[in-house]
Amino acid sequence: MMKVTKKIKKILSNPILLFFLRVIMGVVFIIASVNKIIEPEYFKAVIAEYKILPDIFVPLFAIILPWIELLCGIMLILDIYTQSNALIMLGILCIFIIGMSINLYQGIIHDCGCFDLFGKEDISVFTLLRDLIFILLTLPILLYSKNNFLLKVI
Repeated sequence: MMKVTKKIKKILSNPILLFFLRVIMGVVFIIASVNKIIEPEYFKAVIAEYKILPDIFVPLFAIILPWIELLCGIMLILDIYTQSNALIMLGILCIFIIGMSINLYQGIIHDCGCFDLFGKEDISVFTLLRDLIFILLTLPILLYSKNNFLLKVI
């Protein structure tokens, strides 16, 4: 059992794998942020449709979240505070999954607000699974990356 665990750790901590995971998840979060930044009023309406946040917090959340996504994506790609950004991204993904799950359970189907740059997409089991996959791609970054301020220059 120990050998399997060590093999898995060796694979997941591989610097090349971590680099590709950082780039993939960084790009995902950057793309997710773009339309939310461009159309804050629409994103505010999407957040309101979830009926989870008190109305007073919806505008603030609609303005702040996309910029957090953008900054986390950029910083992840640049390997700046990588673990911290991965933790923030995992938190955001968990919030999305909880919100979508509650709405699906209640039978409330609406635009998920995820990647509106490519067109509107309703919440579904697919969007939940996609976010779970994003969590699995982000976990190795959190567990095995370093929390450097800047890339080391050789």
